[in-house]
Amino acid sequence: MNVPLATAAAVPGQFAVLVPNGVSAGQMIQTSTPDGQQVQVQVPPGCGPGSQFMVSYQPQAVAMAAPVQHAMAGAVAPALHYWPGAADPFAILQSLSGVSIKQQINWAEVLVGWDQPEKYLISDPVTNRDLFVAAERSDGVMGMLGRQVFEGGSRPFNLDIAMLTGPGNAPEPFVRLQRPFACTCLCFGRPRMHIYNALTNQLIASTVEPYSCCHLRIGMNDEAGGEVLKVDHHCCDCSLLCWGCPCGCQETNFEVYDGNQVVGHIRRQFNTAQAIGRITGVNADSDQFHVDFKEVQSPQWKAALIAMALFLDYCYFVKGGSTARRESALGRAIDVERRWNNDN
Repeated sequence: MNVPLATAAAVPGQFAVLVPNGVSAGQMIQTSTPDGQQVQVQVPPGCGPGSQFMVSYQPQAVAMAAPVQHAMAGAVAPALHYWPGAADPFAILQSLSGVSIKQQINWAEVLVGWDQPEKYLISDPVTNRDLFVAAERSDGVMGMLGRQVFEGGSRPFNLDIAMLTGPGNAPEPFVRLQRPFACTCLCFGRPRMHIYNALTNQLIASTVEPYSCCHLRIGMNDEAGGEVLKVDHHCCDCSLLCWGCPCGCQETNFEVYDGNQVVGHIRRQFNTAQAIGRITGVNADSDQFHVDFKEVQSPQWKAALIAMALFLDYCYFVKGGSTARRESALGRAIDVERRWNNDN
């Protein structure tokens, strides 16, 4: 399995280090502890490239990044259930086998097609505790224009994933996603997103949507640019073609591969808001996903898998631009009035 496990906090005061290619036993390498400390460690005898060894360290208080912009603060509801006594978001991820992601409904988009920053609530499906919030930054005038002009898969964005720390406290970001603008044409300028550890400002991975025909594809690369994980799903899957139909197409299972091995799942789940949208014809971006980490054990790569699910949503399911305006309540009303006038 190629998924790196470096910086994985297996137990407090210890973490696993993956020996990189070209490094042999006895050599010194530099790595980061789960709380962001930079340490030099020696590869023990018998450990070669691709093997792991445990390193002990002295934990210290994590210096959290500055609070995110007001867009994130607005995503927090007063009735959320917070993880008690937790200070390290990566330690929380270490203990989870999966998460649920719920996109928050944007009522300005539903009513008039005015697209605002996307927001997601991330929770533990076992306990139903709301753990994290993911919120797109407003990015000023240019960000606002980008959301009104481009569809979700084309627009640039900056998004923070933050831990919910309790009522009255600003969410603390620990992962930062950056999708720079690219002029995409077939194989050129494909959408790419960079995933950073916001506590250490280190690159965790990057995701890219490669050009493909009849497939929904997302690839995830490590720091060196090599592909580690991928989603490859045919667009003719009945669960996509008959999305939400009573025949049972209530979920689309995007399998996450490491080579030819399935190591996780991203499941898009049909929900009540989408059912209402099907009946009324009014779109409401309200996607829900369940991410099953399965074989992925490193907390940083679990965070990267959550980011991959968000990128998948942006690339294929988030509405924006003219589509959001056309499928809003106002857009549907104008369309009905136009048809009425043409018929009379």
